Amino acid sequence: MRISVKFMSRLRTLAGAEEVDVELPEDATVAKLLDSLRGPYPSIFPLVQQAMIMVNHKIVAPEAVLCDGDRVMLLQIVAGG
Repeated sequence: MRISVKFMSRLRTLAGAEEVDVELPEDATVAKLLDSLRGPYPSIFPLVQQAMIMVNHKIVAPEAVLCDGDRVMLLQIVAGG
């Protein structure tokens, strides 16, 4: 199945891409998706561990199961005042 991944904020800069398509086996989870990104985009992983993950505009946990055509957004959580 094909999943679109959109990198937001600093993750976009570190990945060197705004959006990528990833091929995964059926019933793959968000955690499996993140693991598949580890090789091609190693520089994003310190931030991904603390990122908000959204699938089709809904916040999800790493255990969430993905479906063909899902759109995943990885958003860096920023704190400040």
